[in-house]
Amino acid sequence: MPAICELLPAYRSALVARGYRARGIQKYLEQLKAFARFAGEALPAESISAQIITRYQEHLAARCGSGTVGNALTAIRSFCRWCAAQGLRSDDPTLTIVWPRLRKPAPRALSQAELRRLLKAIEEPEELTEFQRWIWGRNRRAVLLMLFAGLRISEVAALRWREVDLEAGVLLVIDGKGGKDRSVPIHPTLRSELERVETPRPTWAVAGRQDNTPMNQKSLAHLFERWLPDYDLQISAHRLRHSFATELLRNGADLRAIQELLGHSSLETTQRYLMLGSRQLREAIDRLPDAW
Repeated sequence: MPAICELLPAYRSALVARGYRARGIQKYLEQLKAFARFAGEALPAESISAQIITRYQEHLAARCGSGTVGNALTAIRSFCRWCAAQGLRSDDPTLTIVWPRLRKPAPRALSQAELRRLLKAIEEPEELTEFQRWIWGRNRRAVLLMLFAGLRISEVAALRWREVDLEAGVLLVIDGKGGKDRSVPIHPTLRSELERVETPRPTWAVAGRQDNTPMNQKSLAHLFERWLPDYDLQISAHRLRHSFATELLRNGADLRAIQELLGHSSLETTQRYLMLGSRQLREAIDRLPDAW
């Protein structure tokens, strides 16, 4: 019987036929390759057992969060069910596996002081080489796209200039999370930054490499792992997106509008942003008497 990795090309073709998105397919394949390395490169698909999966789950849990573990188990389940449909095995060994409980932490928006520090830190220094100035501009654009347009880091990485309409004042997010497209009005601060780029070609990445090709998400994450920490800022990309939503809410934006701007499928997801900075919550607390 074929080993796990030998079946991945056929499994990939099946995911493409089902309409899975390229990023999702890539993640599934990476997770299955990691599982195969743990279980043994030569392990036949029919020999995947609940015991092996459980050991792998425990292995991951010692190193990763529950979300990562759950995603790995989901990929393994999908693969095993595909194998069963192909007649490569007779059962689904994930049926008895218990998925980890997922913790949903409250969004961690940046405080007003942190926002001021961030904007101060990314101001362009005077004495830079041409290459350093280009790097600085690229990094600033990426940060401001997350902070003033609420883009996910993957959406920033994929954004091309053809999707930025400065004349109309909107940018288009193509194939965002869940395969959704959305348009986002361009904030004046972001507009000023985008206008600094001279005659970009439509196919160029807005925040890409020096040859104008797109960066991958992992490379773009180096902004938050290496560049900003040099300025004593420990900030994740997603905190900028949380800050975007929280500041909209704090300044009176409608929750439905925030949902559209963030590209959330469910209003329930957007409502999590009420947990921080809500004017209504502050007003409710202020109604308490000073003493009884």
